[in-house]
Amino acid sequence: MALDPKITAYLRTLGQRLDAAPSGCTAMVLDAADFLKWSPQTVYRQLKNAVGWSPVNANGKPRKPRSDKGTTSVAEESLTLLGATQREVVRENGKQTLHTPAARGMLQQNGYAFGVSNGQLNSLLRARRLNVAAQQVARPVQALRAPHPNHTHEVDPSLCLVYYLRGKQYIIRDDQLYKNKLDKLADVKFKCWRYVLYDKASGTLVPWYCEAAGETQHNLFEFLLYAWGQQPGRLMHGVPLYMLWDKGSANQADAVKNALTAMGVTPLTHEAGNARAKGGVENGNNLVETQFESRLRFEPVADVAALNAAAQAWANAYNANLIPGQDTRLRRAGLPVPTARYDLWQLIDAATQLRILPPPDVCRAMMAAKAEDRKVKPDLSITFKHPQAERTAVYMLRGLPGINVGDTVQARAMVYGDCAVQVQVPRYDGAMLTYKVEPERAFDAFGQHLDAAEIGLEYKRTTKTDAEHVATAMDALAYPGMTADEVTAARQKRSTPFEGKIVSHGYLKAVEQPTYLQRPGSAIETPAHLTPQVALLDATAAMLRIVNAIGRYLTADEHAFLSARYAGGVPEDQITTLVAQFSAPLEREPMRAVGGLRAVGG
Repeated sequence: MALDPKITAYLRTLGQRLDAAPSGCTAMVLDAADFLKWSPQTVYRQLKNAVGWSPVNANGKPRKPRSDKGTTSVAEESLTLLGATQREVVRENGKQTLHTPAARGMLQQNGYAFGVSNGQLNSLLRARRLNVAAQQVARPVQALRAPHPNHTHEVDPSLCLVYYLRGKQYIIRDDQLYKNKLDKLADVKFKCWRYVLYDKASGTLVPWYCEAAGETQHNLFEFLLYAWGQQPGRLMHGVPLYMLWDKGSANQADAVKNALTAMGVTPLTHEAGNARAKGGVENGNNLVETQFESRLRFEPVADVAALNAAAQAWANAYNANLIPGQDTRLRRAGLPVPTARYDLWQLIDAATQLRILPPPDVCRAMMAAKAEDRKVKPDLSITFKHPQAERTAVYMLRGLPGINVGDTVQARAMVYGDCAVQVQVPRYDGAMLTYKVEPERAFDAFGQHLDAAEIGLEYKRTTKTDAEHVATAMDALAYPGMTADEVTAARQKRSTPFEGKIVSHGYLKAVEQPTYLQRPGSAIETPAHLTPQVALLDATAAMLRIVNAIGRYLTADEHAFLSARYAGGVPEDQITTLVAQFSAPLEREPMRAVGGLRAVGG
């Protein structure tokens, strides 16, 4: 939209002010947004579109992103101290007695600032293994390339326009497909599905067909066995390192993922609606449909087996540039001359880049296998029974970052290597740490580890885990200047940590309580038999106690009053009141009984 000239002039001035400001541009943009009744995003957009402004610094160079981008505002020292205070009051039975809300309030009174919620603090503690639980056990298109053949394969299934009924081939016509006349196709229980594999480096295509009601993980895996296995008359074979496909249900099935993981294949999925990420196989589907399936109209085949045989013959000729009358060589801007796809695939290094597919039975066994949870033992090892091994083996995880004693890791068998297993453990930010580990083979005649320390001759220290590293840092804060042995001794002596500088509860005495409005209550009526009985003194005993208390004898009037008022005995709890009454000067007004009654003489 066209802007008013006055607004344009205002934006031009704003842009000059933003360029001149060394920092703090946000406040000026917010003021402009309030003045113009725009959102801040609109102000930025109009600055760029209307007056050509872009973020630059005083030297005319683009502003650098904030140095603290992606980090937390809480100081690492404060986080470590927060974790250390909670760990220091853990009971011997492992019970945590100080939690984040109390620890935070305590440290804030000692000059430490946090500035985030308690929940966020707990997340930060867990991410750095500072929490008690851890201590008890730390859109433009981007070109893609594959450095060599069989590095990355792209796979995509598609419903084929060919189907078979009672041994006869049919091809769906356009009027059936595009004019909502799919009744005949809906009657077909098993439709024909086309699977195409595209090698990213060489552009080699592998088509395959099957009859099914829909996409299934079984058909997908059978296609992968066909595409990666050695087939008579076909040059390309081998298992890739990466698999690029969409997020179809069959692709994401656990069984398929298990098999890929076992064979060392990393599956990569693109975002929904971003099919151009695997544009090679998308174009490959189009090539198969237009270059091969179009021929079936003139030379039908009887069934899917014959269809696959014809498809392989076509693919071999297409990849080798041997189709008469056609030039099927791959054309890319970086190729000096167009080159046949099979010629490019043969550039693979057979020794390091060509991974032979294991026997199909082994692959199917890996497909059925699942990841198993294993708990890391005190010696940083796990045990696992590999399908190709005769018995359970020991796998050492010592020295692997992110793995600590007591952690639960996922282990699954792998096809390649010496009974190798893949070990995965989540990192503090949720990302999975993945390692390939082979079993321990170095044992002496007695079944002991050869790399174990020999008693009496040597001493070996195991590699510190992440949790041990942060424990050392917290010890340094709690007991500054002490060695590990001195810290242990200090704890045994119950020495006050942090040099006694942390005020943990003293500041609570200075808390000013608000003035509350007292709420009237109702007395509880107690049964007569529960009313406490007061001891009664006879007149003589009561008079003796009063005389001793006031230091004189009672007058005749006082004696008469006491005898008349308490003829049945003097209650024990009235003695103190009578003493105070008889201690008054004698010339005052006549005696009053306890409770305010005037004594009457007779």
